[in-house]
Amino acid sequence: MNGPPNDDGSDIRKWAARAWLEMESAGVLPTPRNFDLWFSHVSGANPDLTRQIGEILAKQPVVTAATLDDLHAMFGSPDHAMDQVADQAEAIQQAAQLFVTQLAGNGEQLQEYGNALSLWSARLSQDRTLETLLQAVSSVLAETARASERNRALEHQLSASAARITRLKDSIADLKREATVDVLTGLCNRKAFTARLRKALADAKADGSAVSLLMIDVDHFKRVNDTYGHPTGDLFLRLIGRVLSESIKGRDISARYGGEEFAVLLVKANLKAGTTVANEIRMVLEKKQIVRSKAEDQPMGITVSIGVAQFRTTETAASLIDRADVALYQAKALGRNRVCAAQ
Repeated sequence: MNGPPNDDGSDIRKWAARAWLEMESAGVLPTPRNFDLWFSHVSGANPDLTRQIGEILAKQPVVTAATLDDLHAMFGSPDHAMDQVADQAEAIQQAAQLFVTQLAGNGEQLQEYGNALSLWSARLSQDRTLETLLQAVSSVLAETARASERNRALEHQLSASAARITRLKDSIADLKREATVDVLTGLCNRKAFTARLRKALADAKADGSAVSLLMIDVDHFKRVNDTYGHPTGDLFLRLIGRVLSESIKGRDISARYGGEEFAVLLVKANLKAGTTVANEIRMVLEKKQIVRSKAEDQPMGITVSIGVAQFRTTETAASLIDRADVALYQAKALGRNRVCAAQ
């Protein structure tokens, strides 16, 4: 990490200029959203982002729109989503205030109705003539009809307000889900996984329990995209997401870590148990096939390479990920479609 910028702003200008040049070289449009991402990268504010961009540029000189979407999903600023949440929260507050106002207004109207009844009760106690009685009945009926109409109107207003609050609550739940879930696979996204990983490792340090991490990469995925197109590649990713979801339980976590890479955190699982689970996932996927729409097309199989590492209480989350990645690269080097465990 580069550290805080100089007081004279020279570092900020230098990082901004470098970000602009790198974006232009990589074919990235200098939108505010993209510039924010690249500025974080060149300033060293996010080492994981810098590493990810470095790996991308090593494979392809031009960053595609799909790759940018992945980067924003993993590292993009949450300000936009937070602004939406703030707007929805303010709307709920306004709806709740309207709810209270409606109830208070009805209370005043009910008090007027009660006052009218009390007034006629007092008059009848003093004057019980037929004429007064008829007037009382006529007035009370009219007041009752008005009160009934007001109650119907209030019931409609309260129902509409309650429905609006429910819609707003659901909207906030959707925003929260979008901020933590990978839309394509339904798994945790990288941000959510990283947060839960840190929490799990802190718990493991506290109670001494074992935790294992699986880093999973699809074999020859670029070949699939280049040969059959991204829609077919997306089918593979969804299939893997479903298998990973079915392979974990309890407090275990599965995530799309980026592109064709996935991660699984196994709580209270040592290296042996983690390797067993990894091999089970690999074998399940090895047997899966995707049948394409054309009858003449052959079914397509899929394999993955997996690296496994057990958490050491003296290491950080980043070093655990690095060790699992090293084991993953070893699995790739040994021929793919296999599991390697970090020692």
